[in-house]
Amino acid sequence: MEEIFDLIVAGLGPAGIKAANIAAKNGLTVLAFEKENVGGCCLNKGCVPTKSFLHTSGAYFEALNSAKNGVNINGTIEADILKMVEIKNSIISKLSKGAENELIKKGVKIIKEEAKVDFENLEVNGYKAKNIIIATGSIPFELCDFKFNKKDILSSDDILNLEKLPKNIAIIGTGAIGVEWARIFSNLGVNVSVIEKAPSILPLMDIDIQKRITRIFKQKKIKIYTGKTAAFYKEGKLILDDNSEIDADILLVAVGRKRIIPNGLKINSDLTTNYKNVYATGDISSTKQLAHTATMQADFVMNKILGKEAKLIENELIPSVIYGTPEAASIGINEQDIENLNEYKIYNLPVSFLAKSWCDNQIDGFIKIITKDDLIKGAHIVSNEASSLISQIQIMMITNYKVSNIKDIVFAHPTYSEGIMEAILNG
Repeated sequence: MEEIFDLIVAGLGPAGIKAANIAAKNGLTVLAFEKENVGGCCLNKGCVPTKSFLHTSGAYFEALNSAKNGVNINGTIEADILKMVEIKNSIISKLSKGAENELIKKGVKIIKEEAKVDFENLEVNGYKAKNIIIATGSIPFELCDFKFNKKDILSSDDILNLEKLPKNIAIIGTGAIGVEWARIFSNLGVNVSVIEKAPSILPLMDIDIQKRITRIFKQKKIKIYTGKTAAFYKEGKLILDDNSEIDADILLVAVGRKRIIPNGLKINSDLTTNYKNVYATGDISSTKQLAHTATMQADFVMNKILGKEAKLIENELIPSVIYGTPEAASIGINEQDIENLNEYKIYNLPVSFLAKSWCDNQIDGFIKIITKDDLIKGAHIVSNEASSLISQIQIMMITNYKVSNIKDIVFAHPTYSEGIMEAILNG
């Protein structure tokens, strides 16, 4: 008798891994297809490798400036990009293999080949399923006039395997990818220029985050070109639409990622599709292409398949983070998007108010909280540990925790967390 799997997963990124784990844990038979390494974009080409580079480049920058912390280093300090790539690859390998082994241990069958789906008959590469989850992810978006050549016009995938540091780099796009790579190369002493067609860098984030990161970039001598587009690139020169000329040994195109949606598949807002028992999760389904969005969606879809109560978290309640020093994190409404400011109250506390920021020598930043009717509607943070602080605020937003009750929480001191309370009581 032909085996019919309870679930077939196409793609083992964050969404596919989460779905397969939940299914196996609940006794379902699971088959998963992955043509590359387990872990998807986030682990292999996105958030994890960039965080590795942020750490190693940050260590180099701190070593160069160690004297300000009372640490005198005698001798030569050099940035070894090949070693940094090796460290990045080691981290990816360990995490990818660990995730794969965990799935196999739970009974998930993994086939290392591209998934070709017959939606009508619920088949993938000849294997039949009761349910199919498509989690095929995304690829770097390519601009028509700047085709990737793996030489001097690079995607965010290509940049992960540099063999030597450039003297000058230009980065098109200032979302999370562009800003984080600007920070990495700036740490390593590379001359960095960023180009953004919007009026400000980080155009999707709150206006105060835009202003503060712009200020920090200028302090770090990162050149910023906003309200401009790149016209053409030739022989180490990037020409903008206003004829500005930028020296660039390497051009990094970081203008977002393109969803890999199988032909004929239409995705609904509840992650169902135009085919019965076929679901979509991760980058292909959401405007917020984030790993934690993908895992949340996988949990939602699996609850539906298992007949359990399922709740899909709204995009507005999903935090976004820009990593580096300091971090920037955001959730909910941006100040510039509020139509009637009189209906809201905005609290804003400089992180220099916090003793911990002085101990860490990281006093540049703020905690901004937007409230309405005694509830938090948005929060925007530039600070050390902003990525952790924003999750605390997310919990308050999801549970409708009243702002007036913040005084009942005892925050540890000295921490950045106490800044949430101080922002509301003193901001």
